[in-house]
Amino acid sequence: MDLKTDTVIKRDRNGRFGGAGAYAVSVPAKETRFTPLAEAENQLSQALQAADFHLREAEGEGEGVPTAIVRASPGAGKSTGQRRLMAARAKAGDPRRIAFHVPTLSLAEEAAAQANEFGLPARAIRGRTAKRPDEQGKMCAKADLVDSASRLGISVRENFCERKDEDGNVTHCPYFDGCAYMAQFEDRVSHRFLATSYFRLPNSDSFEADQRIVDETFWREFYDTLNVEEEYFCTSRTPPISDQPMAHAELLQAAKDVFAALVDGRGPMSLRYSAEEYAAFATLERSARTALPDFAPDQTVRKQKEMLDAYERIHRTATRFAAVWDLLADAKRKNLGRCERLRLYRKDGKHLLRVLKMRDLQHRKPLLVLDADADPDILRALGCDIVFDKQLSLRPNAIIEQLHDRRMSTSSLLGSGEIRKQWRRIIAREVLRDRLGQNSGVLVGATKKIVKAFFEDAGHRFEGLSSDEVNEFMLDTKLHGASWTWFGGRSLGVNRYEDYSSCIIIGREELPIHALEDQGRALFGDTPGAPLQLVPEDANGGQMLPEIEISYEMTDGSAMAVMVPCHPDPRIRRLQLQSRELRTRQLIERLRLARATTPKRVLIGCNIPVSGLPVDALISWQDLCVERVESAIQMGLLAGNEVHLTNAGLVAAAPTVFTTEEAAKNHIGRNRVKRALLQKMKTELGQGAGKRTLNLQDVRKNGQIEKLKALLSI
Repeated sequence: MDLKTDTVIKRDRNGRFGGAGAYAVSVPAKETRFTPLAEAENQLSQALQAADFHLREAEGEGEGVPTAIVRASPGAGKSTGQRRLMAARAKAGDPRRIAFHVPTLSLAEEAAAQANEFGLPARAIRGRTAKRPDEQGKMCAKADLVDSASRLGISVRENFCERKDEDGNVTHCPYFDGCAYMAQFEDRVSHRFLATSYFRLPNSDSFEADQRIVDETFWREFYDTLNVEEEYFCTSRTPPISDQPMAHAELLQAAKDVFAALVDGRGPMSLRYSAEEYAAFATLERSARTALPDFAPDQTVRKQKEMLDAYERIHRTATRFAAVWDLLADAKRKNLGRCERLRLYRKDGKHLLRVLKMRDLQHRKPLLVLDADADPDILRALGCDIVFDKQLSLRPNAIIEQLHDRRMSTSSLLGSGEIRKQWRRIIAREVLRDRLGQNSGVLVGATKKIVKAFFEDAGHRFEGLSSDEVNEFMLDTKLHGASWTWFGGRSLGVNRYEDYSSCIIIGREELPIHALEDQGRALFGDTPGAPLQLVPEDANGGQMLPEIEISYEMTDGSAMAVMVPCHPDPRIRRLQLQSRELRTRQLIERLRLARATTPKRVLIGCNIPVSGLPVDALISWQDLCVERVESAIQMGLLAGNEVHLTNAGLVAAAPTVFTTEEAAKNHIGRNRVKRALLQKMKTELGQGAGKRTLNLQDVRKNGQIEKLKALLSI
């Protein structure tokens, strides 16, 4: 398919309008200010050194965590550049201990290996639940037990691993001597590489980092939701939370009042209770938490589990209930008209109260954030004190086409086998294009649910497999000749696709409005003088985002735009950008576009503009789809078959396109253009008796690749 650079959207190839899509506007989109690639390395090095200087200067000042941000494009080299600088500083005698967080354990191990190559004393730390390097079980023999304890804030090392009493006597876990988890701390290196999920947990040993570095996004790790059921919140606590019956009775009445005010729409801020009374209720709830059980490292797993389960049940209930009163007390102190971090909803006919909050940053040492998509406002809401912020954008070396008249929602893709069938044909065309050219690979990205649907369409069954096993299978298995991945953490920091020639995005990540607003409530809710603009519900509880005009950044400078559903609150809109547009860009950038030596190809199968990815051509869904005759030939050639350019040959080449010879005959008989195409292919490309067959080997040998691509619109 030739690149279409005419951005005036008219009609599709059959003369029909393809639906509401892109249209011309008077003013083009603001152009991204790209840094020349030749200057990028020097500017990035300067930014990283400046970030370190500002962090050193800011330590100990202010209430927030001193934070420097370097927002360089994916593939700019910020992570590698930072490791080089750390190695140089260590060689120069810098005594600082550094904890370097990356999205996954596998990336932590890659980063530690690279750091070692640079001469930096470093190692990757595996969590207790991770597999041992020899894959003989988990790193900790009591992994699930101690993981639960850690999430409750219980000191794992002292209670489950090793304890020294006042007389110097030491007790150990029965598995201590052969513990793979503890063994990794014997090597006292100054630099540790860990998965980002451990950033919110306490230190595993005595290692206290002087600085932490987080590579890629991390704020979602601190997002917390708690659900409180009305029937439990409004009934007597068990065990009793106080020896003062009057206080207990007042608390229960207040709980009923809160739910009643939420149900009838008045809201709990309309109630007579003061901030001090709400705070007292929170204290009363917490009094139900029993003393920490008398854990000892040398106890049996069974005994420890029994004690932990009993403690956890009471602890979690008291914590959830106390959180409700805490938020109400805070909102009352601020004299707010509503408490935005509490939301009432119904499930299975019952009322539930959702508590939305952010966890406090566990570690207070200076923080360096290396994230192309870092948002200073989000980080400030999390408790970061931004002392330095540098953005560095590199121009993608790619030809980018974007679908302009379809959003390709997850529901439409999951609900329509026909749409997925069309996408399989589009993928096959792109894979054949790659095979005829660089033959370096095609990456397809979508939501995980959509990726799984494509695998199931192909006959793969995942019953009986764990989620991790399904994920690994889909990541490691080529489907329709392409590799597959999905939006989110699996796409962050990964370099395995950097040599691929092409990327296809199907749809986009789109959080439900309630889920998106819950994030906004947790981060920005209950801000005095700045209430959230929430999307109202209709009579059935549904919500609809308003649409606004957003322009495409076109490489030719033309002015084109499209209507896009966007959240009306600018702060929640930032969160929407993080989960929707920027996740699309992150996945595409797995091909490391900025440093590509030859232009790569990108097809964005969703009409929502993505900043930082200038578009070369807008295309309609009708024009993107592959016609059946071309698709059958393309699939046959991809399968390595000799394609007979006859009705029966098309069926044999692609039985999913033409199921019977009669179907092929009828389709071609009705289509004069396709009859002419087959005749031309027989005349110009066909081999053998009657020139009726076609195979890639002969096409390559005869130097006819470009002619084949032109005839098949590749």
